[in-house]
Amino acid sequence: MKNRYFYSMNDILLKYNTLSPDIQKEVNDFLDFMLSKYKGKKMFDIKSWKSKIKNVSTWTEEDIKVLEEGRQHLNQWKTEEW
Repeated sequence: MKNRYFYSMNDILLKYNTLSPDIQKEVNDFLDFMLSKYKGKKMFDIKSWKSKIKNVSTWTEEDIKVLEEGRQHLNQWKTEEW
């Protein structure tokens, strides 16, 4: 079964050629607009993302324990009254 969102260049060209010259101009204008809109924008790169996400630091149980202990000491801190 053919993916309904996938068209070969031949399919697109056949459809395009069935359009009137005025409509073809509209299609061309739209394509120019889309190209200018996304010019310079990078497409999402899953390989790069996976590489970056693997390097995200994670906290160990020991790291969390130190933070919890620090939180308890902070809660016991008495502020000076004026």
